[in-house]
Amino acid sequence: MGNSESSSQFPPPPSDHDAKKFTERGRGGERESTESSSAGKALAAVAGGALLALGAYSLASSSSSDSGGFPTSYGSGDHDAKKFTERGRGGESTESSSAGKALAAVAGGALLARAYSLASSSSSSSDSDSSDEERAVAKMEKLRLGGFPTSYGSGNSDEPSFSRMIKILSYNVWFREDVEVHERMKAIGKIIQQHSPDVIFFQEVTPYIYDIFQSSNWRKAYECSVLPEQAKNRRYFSMLLSKLPVTQFRSKRFENSTMGRELCVAAIEAGAGKKLIVATSHLESPTPGTMNSAERVAQAEEALRLLNFADNVVFGGDMNWVEAPNADGPFPLLDGWYDPWSVLKPGEDGWTYDVKSNGMLRGMRPFRTRLDRFACKLADFKPVGIRMVGTEAIPGISWYNKGKVLPVLPSDHYGLLLTICPV
Repeated sequence: MGNSESSSQFPPPPSDHDAKKFTERGRGGERESTESSSAGKALAAVAGGALLALGAYSLASSSSSDSGGFPTSYGSGDHDAKKFTERGRGGESTESSSAGKALAAVAGGALLARAYSLASSSSSSSDSDSSDEERAVAKMEKLRLGGFPTSYGSGNSDEPSFSRMIKILSYNVWFREDVEVHERMKAIGKIIQQHSPDVIFFQEVTPYIYDIFQSSNWRKAYECSVLPEQAKNRRYFSMLLSKLPVTQFRSKRFENSTMGRELCVAAIEAGAGKKLIVATSHLESPTPGTMNSAERVAQAEEALRLLNFADNVVFGGDMNWVEAPNADGPFPLLDGWYDPWSVLKPGEDGWTYDVKSNGMLRGMRPFRTRLDRFACKLADFKPVGIRMVGTEAIPGISWYNKGKVLPVLPSDHYGLLLTICPV
């Protein structure tokens, strides 16, 4: 039901060498200087002179070109991935080359002038003033080389901190475009802004819903696994979004699916050189006359098998799972995997699809089950929180179904928010 990039097997995580390249090249040499203030001034002079010379030479010569040098690609090549590459590759821009070269010349001149000013200033300048100038030079150097966005969702660090928590939101957004779709997607956007998840798993995204998300303010903070040109050719699909640096997006179609279902995977940098594999899926749905249980179980087993290569994995989504003995049975977790809901909320039902509590579904066949769930295999992290979101009706909105006036919630499913932190 889609044409996203697929592979027969998700490749292994990036090597340490690639991770080193990612850090050194992507973050543009951003680092705190421990050298003396005189070395900082000399560095500013050298950097300024080099930039001035480079800008002047580049303006005079149309044959020069930038060589960003970022490891391979993110596996998608879409507009969003391109933007991410531009940030990561440090100045590999779609703007005109002349403007960039002129900027280099101006920045170089400014740095050179500032270095001269520093060198001629009184020797009584305080250490704090010196460090402020060094930080300013480092900041300009980072901007010249191309830095990452200023934040990844919490704290003030320019790079993800391994000491902080990571939030992952899974949400089946309900593809019913005829049921107050704009208000519902706006409500989901408010949930995202409230909780600021680092990673988002979406299911049942239609091209129209995709466009609504694309135009939302919150969307600008995330890299996306699905290209605009891919989205418009599909009826509905799953997708991943991440604030954390993504080194690769991949997808794998389930061969036994008659509904175009797939496994969507991203490899992300979680800080301190730690890698985290995140994945989502919308497993085969029950249909009138058949539960499709055998297909669903096989898909879950295949997904876990493909993801089992990594030390740190979070797999989540709409699994359409019914644990009754005459249905799917227990989720087929492999050794080392666990269900964070069962760990953190033992004994609680966790029904993410609940006709009784979700007033929007009133009149439908009574059904209460935990369709949506996470499965984790974590060596360097642990789950510290999990909760349902989107459980309240949207004020002032209603819809009509089978002659009844019903409230409207963000979706027919509740969202699921998982929080993990380093061990």
